[in-house]
Amino acid sequence: MSDIIIREIAKEFAKEGLSKGIDIRDIDITKLDKPIALESTTLRHELTAETKDIMSDHDYSDDVIERIGSEEEAQIYLDAELECTEINGKDALIRTDIDLEQTDDFGQTNLERMEKGLAPLDADGKPYELHHIGQNTDSPLAELTRSEHMGGGNNKILHDVTKESEIDRNDFNKERAEHWKARAEEIKLQQNEGMQ
Repeated sequence: MSDIIIREIAKEFAKEGLSKGIDIRDIDITKLDKPIALESTTLRHELTAETKDIMSDHDYSDDVIERIGSEEEAQIYLDAELECTEINGKDALIRTDIDLEQTDDFGQTNLERMEKGLAPLDADGKPYELHHIGQNTDSPLAELTRSEHMGGGNNKILHDVTKESEIDRNDFNKERAEHWKARAEEIKLQQNEGMQ
């Protein structure tokens, strides 16, 4: 546990607990020898019927909606203006704002990167990240910027930091490459249809 959290707990005890005295009968001695658990300090609110309706109106699939764990998580996807579609046989929340002509340091466009199984780059030159909605290996994926995925407290909203991830990193690397390749094919198909 971090020193900051310990200091905060000590302050609370000093203000309330110790200054009032503790009745020994209120102490659960079976818990005294157990390690202190890390608790998530991010407050999450259950997904409301209203938000589910909003997401449904945005054509989010039932599977995606059911996997979203909180109002705060839903807001991240809605703020990013992600669209629900099927990629490689499963639902995904995809971006419609990827600059396909943006190039990396090697002169590859975002579309060329995707064709190779690499993530396209955002406006800041950082690769888009894929997030498992619901944190299961079979979860739908969401395409997020680094800051949408990990910044501003979003890491604790999107990930249960108190438990170990069940996502196998090697399998996910393969899934990630396959996702971006499929997205490139989808984009090229749409471009060809637009030319006709």
